[in-house]
Amino acid sequence: MREVFAYAPFRKLFFSNLFSGFGQGMTMIGIAWFLVETTGSAQLLGSTMFTSAVLMFFIGPYIGTLIDRYSRKKMLLIENLIGFGVLGLLAIWGFFGEYTEWMLIVIYLTTTFMYQIHYPTQSALVQETFEPKHYNSINSLLEIEGQTASVLAGAFAGILLSSYGLHVVIIFNAITYLFAFTLLSTMTYTFTLEKEAKQNQGVAWTAQLMESWRYIRQKKGFLLFGISALMPFIAVMATNLLKPVYISQTLQAGVSVYSLGEVTYALGAVAAGLLVAIVVRKMGQLAAMIGNTLLFAIAIVVMIALPYGWALIAAYTFYGWSNASVRLIRQSLYMTVVPKHQMGRVMSFFNSIGMMMRLVLIGLFTAMIDYTGAGVGYLVLAGLLLLAAIGVAATMKYLLADAKSEAAVATEER
Repeated sequence: MREVFAYAPFRKLFFSNLFSGFGQGMTMIGIAWFLVETTGSAQLLGSTMFTSAVLMFFIGPYIGTLIDRYSRKKMLLIENLIGFGVLGLLAIWGFFGEYTEWMLIVIYLTTTFMYQIHYPTQSALVQETFEPKHYNSINSLLEIEGQTASVLAGAFAGILLSSYGLHVVIIFNAITYLFAFTLLSTMTYTFTLEKEAKQNQGVAWTAQLMESWRYIRQKKGFLLFGISALMPFIAVMATNLLKPVYISQTLQAGVSVYSLGEVTYALGAVAAGLLVAIVVRKMGQLAAMIGNTLLFAIAIVVMIALPYGWALIAAYTFYGWSNASVRLIRQSLYMTVVPKHQMGRVMSFFNSIGMMMRLVLIGLFTAMIDYTGAGVGYLVLAGLLLLAAIGVAATMKYLLADAKSEAAVATEER
């Protein structure tokens, strides 16, 4: 990791993400809590998340073709400019008047849109820019960075929201986007896939998307593995709806429990970033993936069995560890087996599948949790995680074989 961090372009990517992620995390905490507390119901937050998932499901595949067609650095710069512009304008409004529901929805949709751009673009940029031997270290460091931002967001969100209001959180987020843009603009980067990109200039984005679909379909077990490996992340996203409702209505606790849950989640994920390589060496990638998916499900069941604030805070440590561990293993595996010129489309394809799954879950939870309570929704997620563990067990061996084959070819070429 020291070798990677000594490289100036990576440090600029790392710190630009750290600042923008910190601000973004506070905004998402603030919006979610504000919508539930002011309405006393999950309906508005759920409807907003549902709308966001629908939009991102359709936009995601097109974003993937843009990532493979244009400079990945420019895509990240545009993302930060959008965040600064939209949130900056709405933050200024908050100093002079009350936020209406549509303004909060716009903030949520904008933040989700930037998330949809950021992570597949970042993965493609890392794969393109750095050597394969550094993928594990880079992914771990970026995980640590992302969760450090979440720790900071969880620690400061409650203080700023209760003491100064949502508009201060939003203006702070806008400033972090501007800082990230400035730092990232100085990062040394060469778009090495320009030749492939020019060949695709006249090709419709739908045709490019179908090319990535054919690639996924032809790889044995890839589609089922991709869906199963996404389930811990989908579970975390779904808890963004369940968590404020569970804390507010079931536990009858305040925003401090919400924020502390975000902090412990992030600490668990940071620990995964530091230790997952050791776990994989001892257990193997397959056992580590399955074990962490099952651990997530068990932690949910224990949390529901113990309806106390401290149990939720402790459980979110395991959520963070499990989700980050699975994501890091999955990410490094994709970078090894997926061709560089298709990485953006493949990542965006699975992101869209993830959005569809979130869409179904958010729609289900929005309709039911005001009647059943959020605990039932958590148990549904635990069941899905058990199914995902089975899916990973049945298919991951095929991707591991592909990764081994790719490594052998790379060794022969050297």
